[in-house]
Amino acid sequence: MAEDLKKWYSLRVISGKEKKIKERLDQEVERNGWSEFITQVLVPTEKVYKIRNGKKVV
Repeated sequence: MAEDLKKWYSLRVISGKEKKIKERLDQEVERNGWSEFITQVLVPTEKVYKIRNGKKVV
């Protein structure tokens, strides 16, 4: 039963490179056959709105 217990980890990456890092991790998981150890890679994102020249910009 203890063998089925999954753990989670958090990585700190350069801002703006999150999507590229996720793609790279997914490639490494497939290439090395780690899919039974690494089941999911999540990248939390949020849209940030700013006002520039009187217009709302994402």
